[in-house]
Amino acid sequence: MMGNASDDTVLKIGIMGAGAIGLYVGGMLAQSGARVIFVARGRTLASVQRGVSLSRYDGFKATLKPEQYEVGSAGDLAECQIVLFCTKSGDTETAALELAKVLKPGATVISLQNGVGNVELLKHLLAPHEVVAGTVPFNVVRLSPNAVHCSMEGRVLVGPSNASTQLANLAAASRLQLQIHDNLDAMQWGKLLLNLNNGLNVISGLPLRQQFNKPGYRIVLAMAMEELLAALDAAGIPVIGATRTNPRLIPKVLRLPTWLFRIAARQQLKMDDTARSSSWDDLKAGREPETRFLNGAVCSLAEAHGLTAPVNALICRLVNDAFAAGASLQMPGEELLALARKAAA
Repeated sequence: MMGNASDDTVLKIGIMGAGAIGLYVGGMLAQSGARVIFVARGRTLASVQRGVSLSRYDGFKATLKPEQYEVGSAGDLAECQIVLFCTKSGDTETAALELAKVLKPGATVISLQNGVGNVELLKHLLAPHEVVAGTVPFNVVRLSPNAVHCSMEGRVLVGPSNASTQLANLAAASRLQLQIHDNLDAMQWGKLLLNLNNGLNVISGLPLRQQFNKPGYRIVLAMAMEELLAALDAAGIPVIGATRTNPRLIPKVLRLPTWLFRIAARQQLKMDDTARSSSWDDLKAGREPETRFLNGAVCSLAEAHGLTAPVNALICRLVNDAFAAGASLQMPGEELLALARKAAA
């Protein structure tokens, strides 16, 4: 049950951005009894006010009734001690400026966004509040405005802070897996490595499991990852894997024959047939693509250190074409691979 609004001893968790990640993480915490306040607008606001449905790859299902959480605007986060920042990267500045007007002294903001650079921007816009890095290295699919499905195993990872410890204690009482990690800066680059597939998922138009069964898509992803790793090496930036696999081994695994890749992937990652990228969700919802914060970030890092990232630039262009058309290009893997090889030549 929700605590009384005047009870300052109850830890209040704000969710800035009720997208797939925000609804899933906040919903799992609320399902275990934590006090959660979602910030939503438009169709999402109206839907979340009626309830939230959660499901997972392992068969877990839960339906939250409206009395198990709160939903409103940024102003409703004024009494939250912890705010999980879950907006799209392109919305970071606007949402942070909204939040800065109401955030209570001593509150901590934990970013669970894709891409790199969001934490530094939040620290600048929300000073003197504490901002902590975090990442969600697994896939959550938006089934409807108020229903989300976690289609892949994994843990929410957050940097160390007093708020992180409080959040971990709340998560321990729920079905949400959350771990505090000492080097989230390096791990965010490991997450970006995985997120380079978001645009490819838009280009292919396939569920992730089907896409990964096609060698053309896997090789293009490996090429994009190798460009990022080369840029990180040139910049002297360390990278830590956001999954159990060493990030420098992932491109090699992707290049394996399909039969051998399936065995390796099965041992490393559980995924169901519904898994899609967040960029696919953005395409279907008519939102702006995040590609410039993902593959585009690789191009910028490479250029800053005298390198090029032509495969990532190609993915950016093709994703922009798909969003301009409002539909996936459904480009076959071998055709995409031929374009990538030509771009890299």
